[in-house]
Amino acid sequence: MAAHSETYRLKITGLRLGGTDGPSVQGELARALCVPCERIQSVCILRRSLDARQRTLVYEYSLAADICLTAEEFERISADSRVSLYSEEPLPPAGPGLSLPERPVVAGCGPAGLFAALALVERGCPPLVIERGGRIADRVRAVQAFWKRGELDTESNVVFGEGGAGTFSDGKLTARGSSPFKLRVLEELVACGAESDILFDTRAHVGTDRLRRVIPALVERLQQRGVEFRFNTRMDDVVIEQGRVRAVRIGGEVLATGIVVLALGHSARDTVRMLARRGMRIQPKGFAVGTRIEHPQELIDLAMRRNKSARGAYGPADYALKHQDTASGRGVYSFCMCPGGLVIGCASQPETLCVNGMSFSNRAGSRANAAIVATIAPDDFETGDPLSGIAFQEHIERLVYAAGAMPYYAPAQRAADFMRGRASTGLPCEDVSYTPGISPVDLAGVLPGFIIEPLRRALAAFDKKIHGFIEQGILIGAETRTSSPVRMLRDPETFQAEGIAGLVPVGEGAGYAGGIVSSAVDGLRAGWRAG
Repeated sequence: MAAHSETYRLKITGLRLGGTDGPSVQGELARALCVPCERIQSVCILRRSLDARQRTLVYEYSLAADICLTAEEFERISADSRVSLYSEEPLPPAGPGLSLPERPVVAGCGPAGLFAALALVERGCPPLVIERGGRIADRVRAVQAFWKRGELDTESNVVFGEGGAGTFSDGKLTARGSSPFKLRVLEELVACGAESDILFDTRAHVGTDRLRRVIPALVERLQQRGVEFRFNTRMDDVVIEQGRVRAVRIGGEVLATGIVVLALGHSARDTVRMLARRGMRIQPKGFAVGTRIEHPQELIDLAMRRNKSARGAYGPADYALKHQDTASGRGVYSFCMCPGGLVIGCASQPETLCVNGMSFSNRAGSRANAAIVATIAPDDFETGDPLSGIAFQEHIERLVYAAGAMPYYAPAQRAADFMRGRASTGLPCEDVSYTPGISPVDLAGVLPGFIIEPLRRALAAFDKKIHGFIEQGILIGAETRTSSPVRMLRDPETFQAEGIAGLVPVGEGAGYAGGIVSSAVDGLRAGWRAG
């Protein structure tokens, strides 16, 4: 008589193999568990990370699998510390349906705004989304004019417009931890054209070229469900009466509404100042400031993988570095590392400049870049004004702009010269990816004095981990907008602003997120609870 068997859903961690396709994963799982391959009914990759600690690169997987087993087989397999029963965490239900006299308004068409709009749709109340910048096709033209000729459009640029600042970035989709909200965001992006491996890759990214297709597809899906979009439309003011939002002003028009989702991004400084005047409770928040550093990608590939040829199979190598500077008490770390990418100029105000990193989906560029930044606390800039962090960033960005020999040229310095405290000479533009051009300077005249020495000590520490980090590095500065310098206070349950009913601050600009995924999750959660 055949032994009785049943299907178990198991979670398996630490499965290591060099291949990347489904059959290889299923076959290796069968071998690891000592069960026939045909007993494995389905396999879902939960997580995949590249382990480059050994000379031979391997992927390490966490899996969920439905496997037909006898009781004896299950007992044997479950004794393995890598195996446990798997149950998927369900997505919490949305809040109750909304029935409102006026349509909700979402200010901002970045990840937080788009997913807040999706949540409101699912509660039966499609909103109006207003965005000060243009559609992506128009943004691309404006941004190219800025990068090539230094022509800045203050309303539609690298940070404002459809998709938000993340549209012109590496498109990283990393976020701490895992949650059903995060999975829901990634699944929506896949439905709009992103590659399915973003669902499980620990270093998932989309790339700016694909984001420029994914975001319009998401906008179209929302339009089909009743969401209205108005681009090139800035929210000039909010009308608040008796502690409740009543309307928004856009141009000469006043739109009555009882819910306004503020998905502003970290660069809408004029809007934040307006909200402060209207009674929004705002606290200063720490962030980080520093510079971009650019290297030949081959240097990073060799240092991190000991094998330059691995780039063809596994893509270009990246790095994550951190240093605790005991002399100053500041943390210094790499941020937004872009393998095979570009350093780009970002500006949204006249005669100011900061830099960021960007890459295309194939990350095929010959150079790698990352921000090297030191932590800044409110005590470093706080003057009693909760918006003093914004003024601090603007001051640096004006110095960066003024250091350029031409409009929107970026100050640059060889890392070796930065360590010696001298300006670089003979630094040609073709040595860096930044356009329209660079101006060789001593960055000590641009960056805050109290972070110069921590940055130098951190670079010395990083050079011990990646030989040539200093000698082959070129600094391009400055990086100021690592995160918002303010936090808009809100109720943790309803997401509504303290003291102003119906006003819902979300995402990076509100001080509750730091990237595409975390901003989208914050918008989704807020939209499900607001009202």
